[in-house]
Amino acid sequence: MSLLVIAIDRDNDLGRKTGIRSPVLGREANIRASLELGLSDPEESDTNTMLAAIKTYDQLLEKGKKVEVVTICGDVRVGTKSDMKIANTLDQVISKTGAKRAILVSDGAEDRELEPIIRSRLRIDSTRMVVVQQSRPIEDTLYTIVHKMEDPKIQRQFILPMALIALAWGLASLLGSSEIASGAIWVILGGYLLVKVAGWEEAIKKFYTDLLTVTSERVPLYSYAWLIAALMMIVGLTRGLDQMQEAANVGGGILGMVLAFLSLDGVLLLFLFALVIIEVARTIDTYLRDGVFNINIVRFIFTVASMGLIFAGIVEIVDDIFVKDNFNSENVTYILSGLILQFIGLLVHDSIRGRVDDVSVASEE
Repeated sequence: MSLLVIAIDRDNDLGRKTGIRSPVLGREANIRASLELGLSDPEESDTNTMLAAIKTYDQLLEKGKKVEVVTICGDVRVGTKSDMKIANTLDQVISKTGAKRAILVSDGAEDRELEPIIRSRLRIDSTRMVVVQQSRPIEDTLYTIVHKMEDPKIQRQFILPMALIALAWGLASLLGSSEIASGAIWVILGGYLLVKVAGWEEAIKKFYTDLLTVTSERVPLYSYAWLIAALMMIVGLTRGLDQMQEAANVGGGILGMVLAFLSLDGVLLLFLFALVIIEVARTIDTYLRDGVFNINIVRFIFTVASMGLIFAGIVEIVDDIFVKDNFNSENVTYILSGLILQFIGLLVHDSIRGRVDDVSVASEE
């Protein structure tokens, strides 16, 4: 067997909807599988992919080619796991059929990413895209949007500002009016985009699993820390919006409102606390799990506190000069305090590290 017609089902719709396991090898097996998939979901596009692969197989067989047809499925979690599953299944099919060349049949732009995996094992003579005409523009557009959302440049320049605007607008709607439904929608949309940009999907998924899965194991403190930090950020955003409203009432302008939002009385203090809580919880979990205490947490706490003071001082000074037009020299003490605190943090960190090293040497002796 030298030629293989491959129908790709990257998200395993066939397995999820019919229970048929991949690979589906042979014409009769593919006909039965496509019929079952079509009956279970008449709108499923993978049915057309399998039928197109069977038709291609019949055409090649009429021309006297030595050919076989197979449907290979991935996993519902499209990505690394799905692609590895397809690669392993393809290796089994190649070993069984002895194929050297392939014709690839798929149903969307997303499946094109699998072409390098197949090309590394077989020579691809042809590719065919089979999509219902009415849905093709929608599918390609949706794939393009999702793919672009993964681009770090697009995330920084477009998605992050949109997320912050949507989140702020939603919170303002919830706090400033009776439009609860509208505000909740904007908060959810802004929160989702913010999670997408920050790459917190896996952390949230792990937190959900650790928190809600009933097991005999201890739930990591880090999971609870994320929940506490999220609540603190929500409270911090609320405080920041209140300060923005007060600045607007006294005629502070756009700059005054932004500075009020970022001040210690606004979002800054609770944001810093959230960072510290997350890192302290991570350090405690590592110690309980591995018995190793990361003393860098000491320097991290001092650094966060000192940078917070310096940033708060800069905010107050800019507010005095450009908004209130009345410079207050006492605000410089924020910056000086931050620098002193950073110096103290270095001394404390080095002192603790020296003691730990001495204890380690004594233990080894």
